[in-house]
Amino acid sequence: MKKLLSLAVALLVTTSLYAVPPQDKGDMPEPPQMHHHKGPDFEKMAKELGITDEQKDRLNAMMKEDMSRKKELREVIKQKMEAIDAELLKENIDMNAINALAAEIQQTSADISRINVESKLKVRSVLSFEQYTKMEQNRKEMMEKFKKEFKNDLEKAFKDKADKKEIKKADKKDKKAKK
Repeated sequence: MKKLLSLAVALLVTTSLYAVPPQDKGDMPEPPQMHHHKGPDFEKMAKELGITDEQKDRLNAMMKEDMSRKKELREVIKQKMEAIDAELLKENIDMNAINALAAEIQQTSADISRINVESKLKVRSVLSFEQYTKMEQNRKEMMEKFKKEFKNDLEKAFKDKADKKEIKKADKKDKKAKK
């Protein structure tokens, strides 16, 4: 019971951070521009790894199925989070309902993790050992590149916001000096 209560509190904190938009965005920078892409170039990767047409077909079918299953589960989590938010807006909060929803979210998250593991096992069964290890190496490199780019974009967004603030201050000083 204690575990469920602490999970519910953690969920409440995280959902409250995302549920209510900030009223005054004064010190918040604009979010960095995300590099929208459809993921790795599958054809390029397939060529680099020497993946056959049969392997491509099997991998595509597996990915579509697994992505569809995970999308459904993410929607379930979203609905449960919204139900927790709705419960919190009631005058008399039903902790049993919140705990039940938190347990369902936890179970659904575990289901997504299980699908992720199953997906890796399926991919591993389709690819040769060499293909799989090369693919994993490429994935790690791509993730590192993404983290670095995102960090740089985020730092730039904060710097741009600070620069804009300084320009506004200087403009206000100029206006006051002219009066």
